[in-house]
Amino acid sequence: MTFGIASIDDFVSARDTPRSDEVWLRYQAQVAALASEGARLVLLPEKINVLPTGQAEPLKQRLAEMARDNGVWLVAGLGVDTGQERRNEAWWFAPDGTLTTNYLKHFMAPPEREFVPGDQFPVNRIEGANYGVAICKDMHFASLGRDFGARDAGVMLVPAWDFDDDAWLAAHMTKLRGVENGYTIVRASRNGLLSVSDAHGRMLAQTRSASMPGASLLATVTVGPRVPTIYTRIGDALGWLCIAGMLVLVPLSAMRKRKGARKGAG
Repeated sequence: MTFGIASIDDFVSARDTPRSDEVWLRYQAQVAALASEGARLVLLPEKINVLPTGQAEPLKQRLAEMARDNGVWLVAGLGVDTGQERRNEAWWFAPDGTLTTNYLKHFMAPPEREFVPGDQFPVNRIEGANYGVAICKDMHFASLGRDFGARDAGVMLVPAWDFDDDAWLAAHMTKLRGVENGYTIVRASRNGLLSVSDAHGRMLAQTRSASMPGASLLATVTVGPRVPTIYTRIGDALGWLCIAGMLVLVPLSAMRKRKGARKGAG
């Protein structure tokens, strides 16, 4: 699979402004350029816009047209304000423009506590491999990564938004989920790294995100079924076993010390 990743650090205002349109036109150009270079799947970052529902729907149609016009799978992160709740979503379009998945972020970073959490684990099959999607901080939680492993995801698509200083840390914390569960991770971050890592923890491609006109990355990767791992099968059982062992060994050690002290006194 040839992946295209595009990112522009600039935040797009919720209101329609010349700057907002400029950013979206640039994303449109990036998607077209990556597709022309062979990308079959294009990933954009998290929460490019936060929009009221009335403005989100026309943008959804625009992204559907981008996917259809370029014949690519397209994933983009958007915030939606329904008036009753705020939602951090990832829209996933098929090459014919169909919205196949609308994923809702599970775990919120401190600045977005007002957003409602999701609870779904969607997986789509593309060219013989299972693909899952999660948003940024979701992939910092081993339990969520394992849930996608249990659903046999061979590739995880991760729209993200970091804080510049934590770019390396965030990308490598996410990479660890791939090692634990045996899948490839494709991650598109604003204020962070655009990266592709494999099931063995190797960074196959990466570059830094940038402000307008943005940054992009093209990577051709061999993908297939998920690599079976012990962690997907048993989860944190080994960690709990270590804790149980500690609870046994600490008292035993204390008892031996007391016995040794009594012998020394005698």
